[in-house]
This record gives sequence, C-alpha cells and structure tokens, in this order.
Amino acid sequence: MCLSLQDLSLVNRWWGSAEALERFLVGEIRRLRVERPVVLDVGAGSADVSRRLSGALARAGHPAQVFACDLQWRHLAAGRRIARDKVASLCADAFVLPFPEKSVDWVVSTLFFHHFSPEENSRLLASFERVARRGFALLDLTRHVLPLAFISIAGRLFFKTRVSVSDGVSSVRQAYTPEEARRIGQSAVAGARVQRIFPFRYILSATLP
Repeated sequence: MCLSLQDLSLVNRWWGSAEALERFLVGEIRRLRVERPVVLDVGAGSADVSRRLSGALARAGHPAQVFACDLQWRHLAAGRRIARDKVASLCADAFVLPFPEKSVDWVVSTLFFHHFSPEENSRLLASFERVARRGFALLDLTRHVLPLAFISIAGRLFFKTRVSVSDGVSSVRQAYTPEEARRIGQSAVAGARVQRIFPFRYILSATLP
C-alpha cells in the first residue's frame, strides 16, 4: 500500500472514530431487525474501514455484505493486496452510483463529506438516498482549532509523508461544523440529523421511509 494510504489507515484506526459508525449501524440493524444487511461504503479508499465494518458487524451477530466503492481503482487494489479478509469492491463515481434504486440497506462514508461543497454534497446525498432502502450515515470531522493544531503536530510525528500532513491540515480547514452539516443534510433529505461524536467528529444520518 502506498505511504499516504498507510497514513489514512492510521487516522481511521486511531482518530477516525470509525467505531462510532460501527455502533450506529449495529443499533440501526437491531432496531429495524434486518437479518442480513447490505452496506455500501462510498469513498472507501483502500477499504480499510469497509473491512473493519464487516468484521465488527459479524462479531455483533449481524453478518453483512459490505461493498467498498471508490473512484480510484488503485486505492482499492492496494488494499486488496495486503488484506487477508477481502470485501467486494467496485470503482465508481459516488454521484452516479451503479446500483438500482433501493438496492442496499445503508450507504456509509468516513471522512468523505468534507471534500465537497454544500451544493455537491446535496447531490451526493440525493445519490445515496436513491440507492438506500434504510438510510445513510456519514462520519466526518469537525472544523475546529483544536483538531487543526493536533493534526499539525501529531501528523509530523506519526505520518510517513509530508503530503499526509498537508492533506490533514487542509481537511480540517475545509471541514464543516455539525450545524453546517445538518443544514446541508436537511436541505437534501427530509429528516437528516447530526450526532456529535467525541473527539470533534459527527455522524450525519437519515432514516428513509
């Protein structure tokens, strides 16, 4: 795997709060009593989080079919080369997902939402709403001076490339606050809501009718 993807895996493992997304999905699966859920992870990169999510759901007694989707096939291929536990993967545009309407239970993403403008995110959520039967859940970071300072310092200590430090700083600066994310979500999908996650994370989600 390239060094920048290794750095991203480190972020997801230690600071990405991916376990919050796992807890959210387990709660929804149990609440809605979905026996064998189908989950689409968009912007999955090397599918590190997709594999973690698949394992976490299986351990919780809810084995799921998890698809990892990313626009860059090289990222998915890099993950497949080193992973023991494979997940189904596909190269596709998140704005034009190659799935029929209501064909997966949940669409999820991790540290993906902040890459786009409010207008683009409205289109993104409409794409998710089209293919999801149950809903979507997007885990992302909060724009704040403390995570900005943290990534500036910790990134230099732990990241393998300077590019990852620069990308991390840029990501925090262009991230949304939870209130901004809520407004974007509700403008696109009725009933969208935001749950704050420690530290400086949130989940933007919606349960679909």
